Amino acid sequence: MLIFVSRDVLIALVDKFIEEVSIFDYLSNYRGVNDIDECAGNTTSRAEDKSKTMMKDLVREKLLTIMNTKAYTRFNPEQLLKLENEVKLYMKCGDSALTEGNYFFLMEMLFYVLVYLNQDVDAQVIYNTLRDRLGESSYKMVIMKATLLQINGDDKGAIEYLEKLLKDDLEYETDFVTYVSIAKKLIAIKTNAKDLNQEAVLQELVKLMDKFPLDAELWWYANEIYFEMGQFERARYCLEQVLCITPFNYVCFGKLSETLYYEALRNKKQAKSELLDKALKNALRSVELSELYLKGWALVNVISREIGESKNKLIKLSESKLKEISTKSNSKDKITAELILNKV
Repeated sequence: MLIFVSRDVLIALVDKFIEEVSIFDYLSNYRGVNDIDECAGNTTSRAEDKSKTMMKDLVREKLLTIMNTKAYTRFNPEQLLKLENEVKLYMKCGDSALTEGNYFFLMEMLFYVLVYLNQDVDAQVIYNTLRDRLGESSYKMVIMKATLLQINGDDKGAIEYLEKLLKDDLEYETDFVTYVSIAKKLIAIKTNAKDLNQEAVLQELVKLMDKFPLDAELWWYANEIYFEMGQFERARYCLEQVLCITPFNYVCFGKLSETLYYEALRNKKQAKSELLDKALKNALRSVELSELYLKGWALVNVISREIGESKNKLIKLSESKLKEISTKSNSKDKITAELILNKV
């Protein structure tokens, strides 16, 4: 993996867009290199030219949205293959409106898509192309190189490479983004290589959070570890910090609701009632920000049932919304919503 950012955080950033427009809708009309008129140089009407330009604009913005939000990190293999093909088709056909910076962004995304698909040789080719154009000093190139070492089974080499950079070159003379990005990558590799247990990971995170308290990913990752350890109060504190940084993060409100709910189940009656009330408020806030947020409505339903008859209206409303999701949302959410409805 590139970094340890929670996929739930990414969903918060991109799902609303992805739900409304299928990822590959544009490709059914955009034929890329197979477009005979355009790529063979045949004359087309102004209307056709305008239509193709609009289609390219849509494809470009779609791909850049997927890149900027890193939504591809939660794609299944079939979606990754489709995305790989779409990027390659788009690149081959050419787009005069694509800036050099955005070109490099899409190439970076293609690199990681190939990594996820275990196409390490093709990923190496992309890295070499970018290195020849950009050099090796930027933090993105550093992380790419570490990723290549990692997928080739050299976790130790990747760790030593990043540690040396952080110690010798980046400790004092670098910008915030470079240092924290490389440090997070280092923690991710160590975690995957089983070099760090949960307590050690938390120690590393706390050191980074002391230096970079406004990095939401660090707080989110700490929350995930505390949650797994059953330390719900600490997990809750981390989520509250995330919300201070990203106040409209509806997934974070959902996660905070879930954390409060589990914390409530372990408490005595008075404390339990207060925690359930807070959990419900956060669940409602999540669906206020995202009307068809599946997890939010599921939490509203579960927590309302736990509270009792006083919340019957919310129970009925949540069931109604879950039924709506089962007909309107993406295929995965539709199936999940139906399963939830069958159990309530």
